[in-house]
Amino acid sequence: MIKRIAVVGAYGSGKTTLSTALAHLTGLPRTHGSPMREPLGGEGHSVNNWTNGQLMQLTVHRYAERLLGEAAQPQGFVSDGSTVHEWVYAKLRLVAGSSPGTEIPLENRHRSTETAVLEAAVDDIGLLMKRHARTAYDIFVHVPVEFGLDPDNRPVNENFRRLSDALLLPALEATGVPVRTVDGDLADRLKQAAEHLGVAETAVMDVEEAVRLTTTPTRE
Repeated sequence: MIKRIAVVGAYGSGKTTLSTALAHLTGLPRTHGSPMREPLGGEGHSVNNWTNGQLMQLTVHRYAERLLGEAAQPQGFVSDGSTVHEWVYAKLRLVAGSSPGTEIPLENRHRSTETAVLEAAVDDIGLLMKRHARTAYDIFVHVPVEFGLDPDNRPVNENFRRLSDALLLPALEATGVPVRTVDGDLADRLKQAAEHLGVAETAVMDVEEAVRLTTTPTRE
């Protein structure tokens, strides 16, 4: 069975739900970085009010979190996202903002001098992130944008999500790690992922039970 799995996709595409279900199905621990919507460093800054410096700080912080989380699970893991996500989010946020008004491709967008300098720095850090991904993961399980964001959970807009996938997928493919897209509802996605991962013989539970555990609310 493949044991270093990264569930990838744009914000709000269902990565957390699928990675949780996969962790139940395989018995592998789930790893993740801090949610990007959380205030930076406890300073109370809204995601829409971060300075460029704070965005760079968050990018490095989340990258370090992922490295440490993955290194702590040498027997394998299911990652909610990947190190490549940190580069995608920072680059897209710098150039287009969190709520782009159009779907103009990133390469065709205007950059101020400051933005161009910061973007170059993010791209240099991104080289480290993508190099790490080449050896850190055995497979990327990609979840496409198939449904809208919850109205109460919108740190980005739909244009940001679509631009994110357009930037993410080529970067993932360039690592040489297999990328497999799964679609449909959670049960469909989990069944497709299980086939790609070859977990039929080693699953600790069946798909229906993994879905049930993932979707049943827990009591505190």
